[in-house]
Amino acid sequence: MLKFTIVCICFLISSLITGCSFWGSKQGSDDLYYRINEAYDFEVTHCDSFAMARGKGTGEFALREAKNQAMKYGEEIGGTHIVWLHVDEGEETKVVAVIYKCKQ
Repeated sequence: MLKFTIVCICFLISSLITGCSFWGSKQGSDDLYYRINEAYDFEVTHCDSFAMARGKGTGEFALREAKNQAMKYGEEIGGTHIVWLHVDEGEETKVVAVIYKCKQ
């Protein structure tokens, strides 16, 4: 019984340490949630495409930054879905997407 208690306490402590380091990390602080949904082209055949969105990013989280820019723009103009057309991961990561408006 003592062995089980020690294992449980060690697990609890390691969980707390992992959880605290996760919440304090830069990666977690940049996560934004949007009302626009990522989709594949076959999922939006019944929707109207009405805009193109672009995004650019640099650094460690360049792809996430570029996609977040495009998704933010798509949401601002009233899009409901975004379909990624092109991702260019050179010195500066660039993305291009089509914005759709779907009637649920």
